[in-house]
Amino acid sequence: MLIRLMVTLAILIALGLGANARAEWNCADSVPTKSGLVKGAGEKDGGACVWKGIPFAAAPVGELRWKAPQPVPAWPGARDADKFGHQCMQKGIFTLEVMTSEEGMSEDCLYLNVWRPKQEGKFPVMVWIHGGGYTGGTANTPMYWGDRLAEEGGVVVVTANYRLNIFGFFADPSLRDEDPNQSTGGYATLDQVAALKWVQDNIGNFGGDPGNVTIFGESAGGWSICTLLATPLAKGLFQRAILESGGCDASEDLEKGYQVAKKTAENFGCAPSDLKCLRAIPAKKMLKVSTGMSEDGGNVTHHDGYVLTGTPLSMIRAGNYNKVPFMAGSNRDEFGKAMKLIGDLKKIKPSDYESALVREFKVPEADAKKLVELYPLSEFDNRPVEAYGRMFGVEVALACPTYLGLLSVAGQEKDTYYYRFDYDEMALGKYTGSAHSFEIPFIFDTFDRLPMNLFYTRKNTPPAKALGKIIQGYWVNFAKTGNPNGKGLPQWPAFEPGNRKVQILDSQVQTEPASIAPRCEFWEQYSKHHKLEMRRPK
Repeated sequence: MLIRLMVTLAILIALGLGANARAEWNCADSVPTKSGLVKGAGEKDGGACVWKGIPFAAAPVGELRWKAPQPVPAWPGARDADKFGHQCMQKGIFTLEVMTSEEGMSEDCLYLNVWRPKQEGKFPVMVWIHGGGYTGGTANTPMYWGDRLAEEGGVVVVTANYRLNIFGFFADPSLRDEDPNQSTGGYATLDQVAALKWVQDNIGNFGGDPGNVTIFGESAGGWSICTLLATPLAKGLFQRAILESGGCDASEDLEKGYQVAKKTAENFGCAPSDLKCLRAIPAKKMLKVSTGMSEDGGNVTHHDGYVLTGTPLSMIRAGNYNKVPFMAGSNRDEFGKAMKLIGDLKKIKPSDYESALVREFKVPEADAKKLVELYPLSEFDNRPVEAYGRMFGVEVALACPTYLGLLSVAGQEKDTYYYRFDYDEMALGKYTGSAHSFEIPFIFDTFDRLPMNLFYTRKNTPPAKALGKIIQGYWVNFAKTGNPNGKGLPQWPAFEPGNRKVQILDSQVQTEPASIAPRCEFWEQYSKHHKLEMRRPK
């Protein structure tokens, strides 16, 4: 009797107490990857484990500058993954973030970060691709920290760096000649593909499901999402995709890239295609002296026949892309409010609305007349500067490129969803509106982290968090099932070419007809025949 009781007790302990003992992951445990063990830690506040600064490719320095990412050399023992890796070489609007960060910047920057819930389980994976105009940004930004998204959503979150500006997009005939795949000018995309391959090879050891991966990104990260949809190199590496304020038209042909490369070489005193000379230039000097590639069209992936065979949009329309459930949208105001910073535009009177389109934006008279019809001043409080902002700072820049990509996918994929983020009830909201990137903290629950803590106070954060629960719920549900709908969330209908609906994400979430179509059709046709003259604040 006593023996039977002891056996029963042992079984109960094994099934009960033993299970409870493993109900929570030990964040300090070393986790194996193909290159070696990594040792993470638990986040101080919350229920997530984190591994920072895991290399997913060899440092692209020296002879590896402007080459496809190479495998990471193995390391002995357990590597401490408690600090972010270097940010990639950059300058411009993100320089302050680099200067104030602990990790600094370096050409050695191909690192990623992983967050997972502390509880045991196998979780869907969400891979975030950061924005920054392909010239700046980093996966390490506090607004992108994945601890809360992982804990609250029950997902594994991965954020990854990729090469930027001249280091990520330099296209040169000699680089193409030396590459076994005859590829050049798409190193940023190749980095992103390498990060996704790392996820396939390793994420299972971190509790992630490599068969349930969602890629999502904003701005340049959104452009990247469409590029990853199109490139055959990413086939099978993800099962769903979310594009935020990006587009599917950000790519360039090689001849344009070669022109930029020739000019760049001249700037450095190197002969065209002299790779030995160009690779010997220190990274900081190259960053400082290199030509303004964004103005010359160089800071995008090139369709070189390997990474891309055409623009992502053309490939999608031809059905030549990775067909997965797709969610996309943009913000109501994006950069539109910035038009008010252009003094001479603010002074334009309603009576000069049409003529100023010709004078200030070089729009032909017939097209200016059409734009006045498409953007009636009555919709913009009778203020031309507001209408110009919507035209050029919102719809030309991001909303229409995003919409056209979504429309192209919707004709081939039934699980397609369209949103517009309208929320502007934060500090300075009447000046910024629902600006570019302002949806991000609603997904990651990072209202109190830089830079969004500049806009959210103790007073205005609670209503934002209430909307955040809905938005995060949509994103997580979509990542798990390919459908954003779920218990307690306002119904979000799929977007169909014959029934075009948009989900408005605001204090009151609601569904509306997608009325942007005629404007986007105009801008697509216009861009085929005319160069858009974009005005910027001086």
